[in-house]
Amino acid sequence: MNNNIEDKIILLKREFEIIKEKGWIKSSSNGRGNIGMTFERELGLTPNQFEIPDFDGIEIKTKQDETTPFLTLFSATFDGTYLFEMRRVAEMYGEYDRSFKNKKILYCSVNSLNFTRLTSGVKMRINVCFEEKKVYLLIYDNFGNLIDRQSYWSFELLKGKLERKLSYLALVSAKRSVEGEREFFYYYDIKFMRLKSFSEFLRLLDLGKISIYFKYGVYRSGTKVGKSCDHGTSFDIRRDDLKRLFDYIY
Repeated sequence: MNNNIEDKIILLKREFEIIKEKGWIKSSSNGRGNIGMTFERELGLTPNQFEIPDFDGIEIKTKQDETTPFLTLFSATFDGTYLFEMRRVAEMYGEYDRSFKNKKILYCSVNSLNFTRLTSGVKMRINVCFEEKKVYLLIYDNFGNLIDRQSYWSFELLKGKLERKLSYLALVSAKRSVEGEREFFYYYDIKFMRLKSFSEFLRLLDLGKISIYFKYGVYRSGTKVGKSCDHGTSFDIRRDDLKRLFDYIY
């Protein structure tokens, strides 16, 4: 670990202790992601929509007690020559939305170990093809015949995403409390980790320890209501498996 990163870790640790001493902090917003946005507000950071770490080379992830066991590592749409590949997959194999009955949606998680069955009758899983250096989405019909092997992520794409964003990770733990319509968080622990390697990421993906979550839906309100929207495709890992991908350093 270089001295510059070590200095940043010490600085972030110091800032975390200041936030921890504040106790319960009112949420900065409502809805998804407010646990992370509130912590970043306390750090004086603006929301980061770019593929760079939040805090000078350190990516910050926040987790709430007793919630989903999964942690999103990064998001990556399909690679390849087809710009709207996610739309194609959703419209061919997704299910119709209950409110907007002419629109297809696709919300599901897939991995390399088990099949994911869809209401449309097909089933999906992923395949890490080391020979071609690609991660394929495989789609089978109800009889087990492979019918679609077009969609993929290249190793090059995934390596860039992983190493740009997650070479160093700060995992912040928090508790949540609700008083009326107000939401509060108490940030009580922080752990620092270093990525082991991209090859270890691929191994965990191949073992089914990392899942891919599709989030293709429909706008429910606003000027785009009723139109299709892609909320991203995330690569998720169980929090219990973080030690397989990262080394704890502090």
